[in-house]
Amino acid sequence: MPLPRRRRPDPTPYVLIGPSLLVLIAVLAYPLGKVLVLSTQHWGVSQIFSPAGPEFVGLDNYTQLLADAEFWTVLARTLVLTSVMAGASMLLGVAVALLMQRVAAWCRRTIVFALVLAWSVPTFISTEIFAWMTEYNSGVVNWALRITPYDWYGDATLGLTVATAIVVWGAVPLIAVTVYAGLVQIPPELVEAARMDGAGSWTLFRHVTVPVLRPLLALLTTLSVIWDFQVFNQIWILRHGAPASDYYTLGIYSYVKAYAGHDYGLASAGAVLTVLLLVGVMVVYLRQITKIGDTP
Repeated sequence: MPLPRRRRPDPTPYVLIGPSLLVLIAVLAYPLGKVLVLSTQHWGVSQIFSPAGPEFVGLDNYTQLLADAEFWTVLARTLVLTSVMAGASMLLGVAVALLMQRVAAWCRRTIVFALVLAWSVPTFISTEIFAWMTEYNSGVVNWALRITPYDWYGDATLGLTVATAIVVWGAVPLIAVTVYAGLVQIPPELVEAARMDGAGSWTLFRHVTVPVLRPLLALLTTLSVIWDFQVFNQIWILRHGAPASDYYTLGIYSYVKAYAGHDYGLASAGAVLTVLLLVGVMVVYLRQITKIGDTP
């Protein structure tokens, strides 16, 4: 009995994705390769003007970076900030989505319009608005709380709280609209059956809504972690381009090392370590996409 012939894979998806993949490789491959090479070199001001070029130092930049106590402090601060930002964004986003499910149609359209409007505001503008709201003498927040004058940025914890509020404010719209789109796809008969069994709102959310939306929630959480891990603009703009060391995240730390300390090799090593940390999160992201794609 002849064996069945193996079906040839359809090349159409590869042909369609090919141009985009080539563009991504062209745009990203050189910068990533250049940063990787710089991380193994001693690059400073003297090397910029020296005809001899930079000196190859192998893994010395990584050794120096990992031996720096400030680096570990910055890493811990970045991880904590990322967790708080992503967690608050998801909680508020899901809450707004549940609210949209319960209000009248005209109110829901108004909420969606406001969310899209907030999401469309550039980071620079939204950060400047929050900076004005928390201004020392005439900020509207200080006026509302009757604490004028008050310095929100003298303490890094309060300053980073403001930065967190900006990030969450910009992240909630996408999360809320996406989760609401998932909520309307839950089969009504599944909800009705749960209510007939005596399930209340919390039980329905815990045992019906969350299990059905778990892949989507995991995907949004992973994306939030990736975005929030790279937060730079909000903190940088709030502190007028000169944040104190208590405000450093990994991105700011690497930037300051490169352009203030003129140690481009060490800064490149920090950038490489940041990319490696994000690759681990991206693996989780790709797995979630695969799971959603395999869901019938």
